[in-house]
Amino acid sequence: MGLTLLPLLIFPVYLAILAGIFYLIYTWVNKFLVLKQEQNDLLREIIKKMDNK
Repeated sequence: MGLTLLPLLIFPVYLAILAGIFYLIYTWVNKFLVLKQEQNDLLREIIKKMDNK
């Protein structure tokens, strides 16, 4: 009886760990893309200011 319930208990834990890993990857990729966009915007501003001089 106890051995038949074991896979049913392990499966949700496994899914939760996978979901957590995918969530962390998603947040890291989003943060990286936002920082890259901010860097591009700053570089554009610097180039505009240098062109005006």
